[in-house]
Amino acid sequence: VKTILGSLVIQRSSEEDEGKYECVARNDKGVVHSRSAHLYVKVRRVPPNFSIPPHRKYPVMPGGSVNLTCVAFGHPMPRVFWRKGAHNLEDPAQSPYGRNVLMLQDVENTENYTCVAFSNLGNIEAVTTVEVKC
Repeated sequence: VKTILGSLVIQRSSEEDEGKYECVARNDKGVVHSRSAHLYVKVRRVPPNFSIPPHRKYPVMPGGSVNLTCVAFGHPMPRVFWRKGAHNLEDPAQSPYGRNVLMLQDVENTENYTCVAFSNLGNIEAVTTVEVKC
């Protein structure tokens, strides 16, 4: 927030800037208040969506490696994490924003993995199978 020649300038406004504003002029003769103005800040909100969901299946040879990629978007930007069965593979609160790549090595068993994207506007999930092919 800055003032330029008596004008109030708010750059990159956010919800915290919303409220009642007034101009106050003071000198040795007294104080004058302007009429108040109310600032409403409209914030774009978009629930999580996948821009690149994981493939339905990832075939891999026994002992092989595979990378599972999951990319999501939204506003606010969602966090993305992976689950194996019912177990989180990382702390969701510490997971990266927008994109997560799960690198699997020495794969021996066919397993289901779930990519979860979440924000305060909701969460979405996409299930994939890492299938060991003999």
